[in-house]
Amino acid sequence: MRSIVIAEDEELFRKELATATPWEELGFVLVGEAADGEEAFELLKARRPDAILADIRMPRLDGLGLLGRIERELPEGERPFAVLVTGHSEFEYARSALRLGAFDYLVKPLDDAELAAAMERLAAAVDERARQRGLAEAAAAEAGPALAFFSEYAPQGGPRDASEAYVERAVAEIRDRYVTALSAEEVAGGLGISGGHLARAFKQKTGLTFAEYLARYRMKRAAELLRDPTVRVGEVADLVGYRDQRHFSVLFRRLVGLTPTQFREGRFGAEGPRGED
Repeated sequence: MRSIVIAEDEELFRKELATATPWEELGFVLVGEAADGEEAFELLKARRPDAILADIRMPRLDGLGLLGRIERELPEGERPFAVLVTGHSEFEYARSALRLGAFDYLVKPLDDAELAAAMERLAAAVDERARQRGLAEAAAAEAGPALAFFSEYAPQGGPRDASEAYVERAVAEIRDRYVTALSAEEVAGGLGISGGHLARAFKQKTGLTFAEYLARYRMKRAAELLRDPTVRVGEVADLVGYRDQRHFSVLFRRLVGLTPTQFREGRFGAEGPRGED
């Protein structure tokens, strides 16, 4: 059940709200009452309700100040939806409240039908936020196994031989230039060794060929980009060095077990992640 706190300095009105409102019928459990904004803020920290119904005009800390403090001091995931109650002559306060992030406002004296409609909208918003959190948590839980195809090379402690130094520099080249058409021969030339020498050292130290490591590094970067909703799926291939989007999608699916679109949407189903064929 969704939870709510009320904050109202007029004691009679607060008690009427608490006892006469059919909270459970409206989909909420009342988990606390406060007589001013300071007391309300302490309740929010202690009870972590889904929502708060608060008067705009309260002593010590008014409703607008309470909204600002919620924004400044509570983590984003712990901020309740706020519905503020205002008088007929305080519409400017109501507009300010909406600019500060209030979910809605109601005008005194409260109309039962308007309160019920506001609580219905509020319940839907709380449920949608919970659904989005669930999707994000599920995606985070599954993304780890899905990305188990690659672990960046890290040299072991202790003395380093020449081969290890070459591999470290080659890995650094991949990190810096993975978007380009990079090859082992080109990197080896820059190191002053043959392509075959680098290929043998690279495979020995990382367990992958140069091309395999480069592909996996690109897919790791692609997964990071796919988590950013401002980057379109169609742009990701080009941003990680693939001009052929179809080739990129095939390789991504082969390594991750999902298409780029499925990965972005968090569709980790029974198919699950899998390694390279």
